[in-house]
Amino acid sequence: MRGRATAGTEGGPAPVTGADGTFAAIDARKPSATAKPGPSPWWLLGIAVVAAAVIYSRRPDAFTNPQFYAEDGAQWFSDAYNMGPWQALFVSYQGHFLLQPRLVALIATPFGIASAPLVYNICGLLFQIAPVLFVMSPRFRAVLPSLWWRGAICAVYLLMPSTELNVDVASAQFHLAILATLVIIAPPPSGWAWKAFDIGTVALCALTGAFVYILLPVALLWWWLRRQRSTGVLCVVLLVGLGAQLYSTTLAPRTESSLGASVQQLILIVCDRVILAGLFAEEGQTHVYVTNLPHDTFIAAGICLLSLPVVVYAALRAPWELRIFGLTAAGIAAAGLAFPLVTSTGEQWKVILQGNDAERYFLMAQVAWVVTLLWAVSRLPRPWLRGGGWALVTAAFVSGLVAAWSYPAYPNDHWPQEARTILDAQPGTHLSLPIPPWAPWAVDVTVK
Repeated sequence: MRGRATAGTEGGPAPVTGADGTFAAIDARKPSATAKPGPSPWWLLGIAVVAAAVIYSRRPDAFTNPQFYAEDGAQWFSDAYNMGPWQALFVSYQGHFLLQPRLVALIATPFGIASAPLVYNICGLLFQIAPVLFVMSPRFRAVLPSLWWRGAICAVYLLMPSTELNVDVASAQFHLAILATLVIIAPPPSGWAWKAFDIGTVALCALTGAFVYILLPVALLWWWLRRQRSTGVLCVVLLVGLGAQLYSTTLAPRTESSLGASVQQLILIVCDRVILAGLFAEEGQTHVYVTNLPHDTFIAAGICLLSLPVVVYAALRAPWELRIFGLTAAGIAAAGLAFPLVTSTGEQWKVILQGNDAERYFLMAQVAWVVTLLWAVSRLPRPWLRGGGWALVTAAFVSGLVAAWSYPAYPNDHWPQEARTILDAQPGTHLSLPIPPWAPWAVDVTVK
């Protein structure tokens, strides 16, 4: 399919269904007369339990010994304690309103100081599994009819490793951005509950970080293709969010930093942090990477060129839902490279290239790359070629999971004792309690 989607009988994109039932661009103005009943709530609950168990198994200490991580304690908890959780909701941070984590701080307040990290991590877990539940719900079946394909895509997302994106609320906004993208490309909601869910999800994402700058043009493009009223409503919601975020930049400007950008580093970052890290299911600079090898730029450029035909073919031929997802992922990765915050000293791109920092910027791009690769393999003309291609991609992906399944536990900061310190201190006492990943991160409170 090239250019603008051909209008269907009711104004939506013309149906595009793969021979294997992978993707289908649908006219969602009306529910299908032949639609099968949706899965029972018990089915989705079972999926939620399995997804939660997978996340738990990679770092159990997030729940057995929960601790604050980075902004979870230094900003969201500290601001909610010092200002009050309601007053802190719309405090600008680094040039953005961040409503999602501040709502978590509000939710955690009644559970007490000692339990706050556990509540934060549970909320982070729920945001992390939300895209899985949405894709496996009846809403997404019209986009992706095959249950096996939906399961495979959810597995790619759920299993893609990222230490900094695992259950902590500080980076849960990136899972929310994935969910908001799925909401935008999903068929229009048929009931008030789904309508409220869609508007609430997109509004929350629009008021959390800089994602609105990417999601608004993406939603406008999707509205142009579909001409559906529900997409127009989401565009209006995003437009309001854009105004709010533009206002927030006047309240707390974003920290300026040195990029240290170059074409050579860009090639290496795309190769190591997206193509290889996605295919081999690993964080940057873990096992399979080319940076610091002899002729690393030449090798990385070759890998990028070999990957380019897959990307171009998908951009021209893939269903629009996959193209929109990939476009959003590319936008988030590009914005992360243009305005990164990974170090307070030194050059940002050098830090991104030499380790696994900034994984949050690349998670969606890694997922989009692997899903695009699987889709491209499904277009091969011979069954044995498709089977062989899928086997190779699966083997590469599983190799990374086998090599590094577990995440390292955080050093114990004995939060229950720190909480007791806050509770026992005299009113007016200022306390600074270090938290992972350590200096300069700390819970800073004035005891009430």
